[in-house]
Amino acid sequence: MNKVKTSAEDVLLARRHFLGAAAAAAALGAGLVPRGAFAQEGAWSLRPGSEVDRINFVVWQFGNIYDEIAAQFEADWGVPVEKIIEPNIDPQIAKLTSMYAAGEDIDVLVSPLQTMASYIDQGIAAPLDGLPGLEDYAADMTPLARSIATRDDQIWGLPYLSIAWNFIYNSELLEKAGFADKPFTSWEELTEQCLKAKADGVSNYPLLWVAGAAFDPLPGTWFAQVANRGGRVFAPDMTPELGPGSVAREALQYFQDSFLKHEIADPDSLNLKFLPAVKVFNTGNHIYLGALHNYYMNLVNDPAQSPIAGKGRIHPLPGDGKTLAVTWYYMLSEATRDREWAWKLLQYLGGKTKDGAYTQALKLAKDSMLAPGYSSVMNSPELREVWSQRVDVDAMLGIFDKAVPYTDVVPAVNEPWYPQWNEMLNVELTACLRGQITADEACDNMVANIDRAKS
Repeated sequence: MNKVKTSAEDVLLARRHFLGAAAAAAALGAGLVPRGAFAQEGAWSLRPGSEVDRINFVVWQFGNIYDEIAAQFEADWGVPVEKIIEPNIDPQIAKLTSMYAAGEDIDVLVSPLQTMASYIDQGIAAPLDGLPGLEDYAADMTPLARSIATRDDQIWGLPYLSIAWNFIYNSELLEKAGFADKPFTSWEELTEQCLKAKADGVSNYPLLWVAGAAFDPLPGTWFAQVANRGGRVFAPDMTPELGPGSVAREALQYFQDSFLKHEIADPDSLNLKFLPAVKVFNTGNHIYLGALHNYYMNLVNDPAQSPIAGKGRIHPLPGDGKTLAVTWYYMLSEATRDREWAWKLLQYLGGKTKDGAYTQALKLAKDSMLAPGYSSVMNSPELREVWSQRVDVDAMLGIFDKAVPYTDVVPAVNEPWYPQWNEMLNVELTACLRGQITADEACDNMVANIDRAKS
């Protein structure tokens, strides 16, 4: 049931669907709908007034979560769900954009950090303002999730998951190095502890970085260090803050010194993205692993997957613990066949199911330690009990409390030229960490590459 859309048709359909949803919400608020009609009362339990023969979402694969949530939606509402699932993020982006360009129906989509702004600017995503129950969701979002979801005073999605960058350490090796229960509290102390561990033969390379070239692994590790030191990579007006004396240069010099001057960082770090780095860390040959996403604690302390299970500890970046964080979202499409039903499906993926539960957010948090974007889920006793089997929950929540949005440190991530610049950034960072150019030369080249990326 594909269709080629015209702008006038889309506007009229979107307007009609919005008015239908608003009228239904108003009827509920005025008591026109029997209050005993729903298992739990709220926007999540209200059946849309329109009819559809099916509804769809376009996502990337993550276990079997989409089979389960689609089956629950169909059982609750009797509407078939078309699951368009690609194997990973890049193929999903390609599929989504090709469907939109072809004028196909798209009801709900998932967006990582790097595409959210372009989906908004291209008209692929639609704002959620005016939809019933949105204010309740917004009030329950964590400050991080609400901040990133808001653009031009409109909310553009419901949270899929939140991520914060942190360190992990091997408590057994740290004790052998003479620092039992005393992980570093400053960048200088990180170096000192690693030098001692290396000199004492505890570890050849005590420090393992997530430094494989890609959109997030290597840049994110550097950006997190910049954020921790109180700096930014770009100002809000997109002026680069990479000049002589900048915090960014200071952080990059430290990053390079860990490889070349002190020789405490494992050279293999430059080949390792997130999951491979965790697997190498799980061999038990490194004291520290940084900087990576909080949920990898789930793998480090899983006896079925890790030889060092039970020895992994989450640890904040030093000093005041400031770090980098981001939230990914499920978004409503402008190319939806029915805005009311799309909102209903969006709530199943990023909000509440018919029974009023945050079903998917809680499942992802319990099974995979993916941090939810809602305060009520993040702080629930049920989740705390599950997480406490793998991590110091207070320590992990403390890391989120001190996190700053990715877009505050790297606001250029929302610019159309950023993906091209990011590729050049990876080249410069890798060359610097291999000792082929200095930190100053790398930053000078990054500044020069901005114009190249825009051209």
